[in-house]
This record gives sequence, C-alpha cells and structure tokens, in this order.
Amino acid sequence: MSRISRYAALAAFTAVIASSGAYARTSHNNASPLAGAHNSVSDMDIRKQCYEEARQRWPSTNQDMQTNRDFAYRTCAVDHGVRNP
Repeated sequence: MSRISRYAALAAFTAVIASSGAYARTSHNNASPLAGAHNSVSDMDIRKQCYEEARQRWPSTNQDMQTNRDFAYRTCAVDHGVRNP
C-alpha cells in the first residue's frame, strides 16, 4: 500500500468519525439535569416536605419511632436530590 492510499484511508476514517460526532452533538436531546435548575424547588423546601411526610408516617415521639422517622426523612430527601440530608 502506498503512502497516499494510507493517508487517504486515514482521512476517510477521520471524516467518518468526525461526522458521526457532529451528528451526535446536533441531534442530542439537550435535557441536562441542570437545565432549569434556577426554577426548581429549593433544598429547604424539599427538606420541609420530606420532614412533614416522615412526621405523618411516624407521628410517635418514642425513640424507636424517631429512628424510623429519621430514616424516612433521609430516604425521601436523597430521592429528591438533596445532598447530605
């Protein structure tokens, strides 16, 4: 194989890879997890909502129930995207 045909094959391969990458960039659904984050509910609102749900689920002040309430609150908060609940 001559040098010119190697370079031509390399150029064709590069063009195919570049065009597929360009197509993926332009046709990708731009729904990132941070899109519209400024319009989302604040962490404090989520924490309040999760605390109320946990309090309704485990209304007792018994120490054993407090553990269950804390677990329910943390699970809810993590499910809603709160870091370090």
